[in-house]
Amino acid sequence: MIGTIFVRIAFAAALAAFLFYLRRQRGGNEKMLVFARASYHTAVVGLMLAFATLLYLILTHQFQYTYVWNYSSTDLPLPLLISTSYAGQEGSFMLWGLFTSMIGLFLLQYTSRKEYEPEVMSVYSLVLSFLLLMLIVKNPFLYIWDSFPADLVKSGPIPAGITNFTILDAGKNLWAQFPVEGKGLNPLLQNYWMVIHPQVLFLGFSSMTVPYALAIGGLLKRDYHSWIRVATPWSVFGAMVLGTGIILGGYWAYETLGWGGFWAWDPVENSSLIPWLLCVASIHTALTQRKSGAFVRTNFALSLSTFMMVLYSTFLTRSGVLGETSVHSFVDPGMWVYWLLLGCIVLFGAIGFGLLFLRMREMPKVPVEHSFFSREFALFLGAAALTFVSIFVVVGTSSPIITSLLKGKASAVDISYYVKTNLPLGIAITLLSGLGQLLWWKTSRATTLARRMAIPAVLSAATTSAVVLMGWEEPLILLFVFCSAFSLFANVQVGYTIYAGNPRYAGGALAHIGIAIMCIGFVTSERYDQKKTVSLEKGTPVAALGYQLTYVGYAPTPEGRYAFQVQVERNGRVRNVSPVMYFSNFTQSVMRHPDLINYLNRDFYVAPLSLEEASDGSSDQQIELAKSTATTIGNVQVTFEEFVIPDGARDAMMGGKPFELRARLSIREGKKKTDIDLLMKGGTSEGPTFVPVTYHSEQGGQYVLTLVRILPNEEDSSKSKVVISVKSSDQHAKPRPETLVIEASIKPFINLVWVGTVTLVIGFLITIFRRSQEARLKNNVDSD
Repeated sequence: MIGTIFVRIAFAAALAAFLFYLRRQRGGNEKMLVFARASYHTAVVGLMLAFATLLYLILTHQFQYTYVWNYSSTDLPLPLLISTSYAGQEGSFMLWGLFTSMIGLFLLQYTSRKEYEPEVMSVYSLVLSFLLLMLIVKNPFLYIWDSFPADLVKSGPIPAGITNFTILDAGKNLWAQFPVEGKGLNPLLQNYWMVIHPQVLFLGFSSMTVPYALAIGGLLKRDYHSWIRVATPWSVFGAMVLGTGIILGGYWAYETLGWGGFWAWDPVENSSLIPWLLCVASIHTALTQRKSGAFVRTNFALSLSTFMMVLYSTFLTRSGVLGETSVHSFVDPGMWVYWLLLGCIVLFGAIGFGLLFLRMREMPKVPVEHSFFSREFALFLGAAALTFVSIFVVVGTSSPIITSLLKGKASAVDISYYVKTNLPLGIAITLLSGLGQLLWWKTSRATTLARRMAIPAVLSAATTSAVVLMGWEEPLILLFVFCSAFSLFANVQVGYTIYAGNPRYAGGALAHIGIAIMCIGFVTSERYDQKKTVSLEKGTPVAALGYQLTYVGYAPTPEGRYAFQVQVERNGRVRNVSPVMYFSNFTQSVMRHPDLINYLNRDFYVAPLSLEEASDGSSDQQIELAKSTATTIGNVQVTFEEFVIPDGARDAMMGGKPFELRARLSIREGKKKTDIDLLMKGGTSEGPTFVPVTYHSEQGGQYVLTLVRILPNEEDSSKSKVVISVKSSDQHAKPRPETLVIEASIKPFINLVWVGTVTLVIGFLITIFRRSQEARLKNNVDSD
């Protein structure tokens, strides 16, 4: 297949570029540089042609290819159809490689001007070679009959009516049938953010390769100071892009998944955060080295570690080690990919840190000349705090691996672990991001510092007092709010002064303002949100959280789903939300998408939970119940309490052996409460068996309850649901109208998160522009 040929040509060319650059770096003649550049450009063109081929196969619905069949279908709109090119392992590796190769074109020109080209591009080409080798191992151009030969490869005459086939060997009368339709894209990915978020994230991952390569270039050239000036614009660019990708992913989760948050501390979410934290730490220590010559070893270590964490996150996501502890992890890719990823981490770790170890004795030791009241010391403490946050997150993220090695079973840490470990560090980071801007280099007089701190401190105290009056009581949270507000006001004060003098230098203050605003938004929206589960009978207004909610009905959407219309009234103004709920054949479960109303100071967020069909009170009905959610049936109230899973049941399920699973319900009738267990027996050749339980009402009649279906929540098992069947013969049962059960929530000041993100990106852009100008000016001076 032509696509496979393009990949192999690109791999050979990238490997050749590495060897030619290595030869030139070791004293080869100028022709080596010419050959290296030609080889690198060939690799880029080969990879571009391979990606174009994959896009062509997807857009023309060539389902004889496993990748195309696995992730696309004819019913997808064009933007989502294009996005399937990176929905799977093979395609996302290709996108990562494509971005890496294209960034390399700019890096090649950049390092050529800086006289760093052979040292940097040799390493960079080697990284690209490994990404391309991954595409050879995980081939996106594999035919489907090569993936499933037992099912699709046949011999003998082709039955009449079969048109979707290909002849494999006419002499042996071998032929293969292929599907006429693809499996399609996971419903969770069928969102416009799928067109944007992964591309930004992979561009961020690709850009993190540059500081790594430049650090090794500095070590090879024994240039322990100038490389920082060369690398800083790339570090800022990488932090901006990767940070934007992380926030876009958070907004995608907030807008689409329905659990009301934007960060779940999932291992794969964290694995993007870790390199970002280290990259931001390296930007701050690089600034100190440029000013005072300190932190030489630290800057090398941080730049190398940033890229290593990108590789580690890739290993976590794609090796299968996370198992079911992450909703983002790919399925087990096979041992070849596992060992190749592990080998990649070992190789590039050994190259980077091995060279750093060899050069450490040569590096100059700069005596510390700054005081505790200096910007240098504040930057050091801030970078140290960011590094410690990344270490704590690494430990939590790696918990599936650690627990698997220690206990034989992978498990993720609880979210409270991240809150307890990182909140004190977050307090330190926000305080230092404000204090550091008020300090001078080398030293600051206490009286001058006190005078500059006065206005931010007073405004921060006023802000904290205001939130105390709102009912906030947690001391650490209040301290975090104070420090975040202090950072905000201090950077506004400094930023205004800088902007009045030279706006080009305002990027740092603006970025810190963005972070401070985001931190306040994190607290207000996540820690002090309000939630309430509400049952909305059709046409009947219900008061909840200060709003009047009325369920109007549901209607099919153009995609064949169901949008549930809810009127939201507040202060005489009526607005509508349309959360979506439908059964997905792809996941064999109910999918839910929330809707929200955005106000200036809050979001009103509506997530659908279940729909209870209209009942006359004595007919059969099926009801979907979330954990701890109650519903009224006749004169009783039924609540799903928990799953009861006997020891060994999970292993039996995984092994296809007989097992039992119970859903515990509580039934309230007046003051009387009764617990019942609905039993499901599975793992037999006859299929699952559901055992009914009869509840006799004190007012006469009976209810026969049966477990019908389990709706697992892969993101959070505590949010799994059950569908039960209820047969009622209660003569006193009252008719019940169609009822929509929702979770309504208020997210106070959630807009601060998004406003802070935009502010942060603008600050990064200003800093990139200035640092690039400085690097260009330094290069021109050196040339003269």
